[in-house]
Amino acid sequence: MRLPLVLWRLLLALLGLVCTAAASAELAHRHFTTSDGVRLHYLEAGTGEPALVFVPGWLMPADVFERQVAHFAPAHRVIVLDPRSQGQSQLTTSDLSPGARARDIAELVGHARVGGFVLVGWSLGVLEALDYAGRHRPADLRGLVLIDNSVGEGPPPAPSRPGAATARPLKPQAFEAHVRRFVAGMFASPPPSEFIARIEASALRLPPPAAWRLLNGLHPREHYRAALHAVHVPVWYAITPRFAAQGEILSSSRPGTTVTVFQSRAHALFYEESEAFNAGLERFIARLR
Repeated sequence: MRLPLVLWRLLLALLGLVCTAAASAELAHRHFTTSDGVRLHYLEAGTGEPALVFVPGWLMPADVFERQVAHFAPAHRVIVLDPRSQGQSQLTTSDLSPGARARDIAELVGHARVGGFVLVGWSLGVLEALDYAGRHRPADLRGLVLIDNSVGEGPPPAPSRPGAATARPLKPQAFEAHVRRFVAGMFASPPPSEFIARIEASALRLPPPAAWRLLNGLHPREHYRAALHAVHVPVWYAITPRFAAQGEILSSSRPGTTVTVFQSRAHALFYEESEAFNAGLERFIARLR
């Protein structure tokens, strides 16, 4: 049966739309050079506002957010930073200070001409996102998503396991063993071995003294709490039960804050409970419109 010309044209137009959407969601590897000369790598996929800008945690690569990239790129521009000396970004030990890493986020947003965006930080990325927002006060920031770290409310949480706060080995072999335990402990069930290998490769790039310096140079807890209360955008605090007390304080003391406690106790809850996390992020984004 021969289709009328008008139907052929309609089918071709629909095919073009499908191809355009697929192309816009393709993952691209991009780079830029910071004002202090460090070449940083980031992943980018998709189009659509608000853009989603992700910042991973201590020593982690952009790859950890692969399930969020795949889910959100069909409807949003998604950008995931490899922080300096992590993932595929340039290895440097010259300046790993909180100020430099907050500036890196600001320069990424400027370089990529992001427009209106939601900033998503996980673990150490929570503190770096808050430091960036507090220092730079970005006019285009539409919302903050803070995943599973302290935000300075109430008393400090207990260590995730006994001795975790003081176990900071410097010898390479002991540090490697520590990192492998740390990575395995982020998940309630083991991810694919290839995925774990990519994460471990990033986490072992920095020499141990420099890796620990990322944590030694952090600001007092009050700094991050003040930044959070000074930035007047909606916040989603997505946490494991360890931070539930801080979530209760935050939800009652800061307007525009939503708190979700994920029960799997997996630090990488966005990976472990990706369907629930992605649905929660969709609801948060819908509130911004």
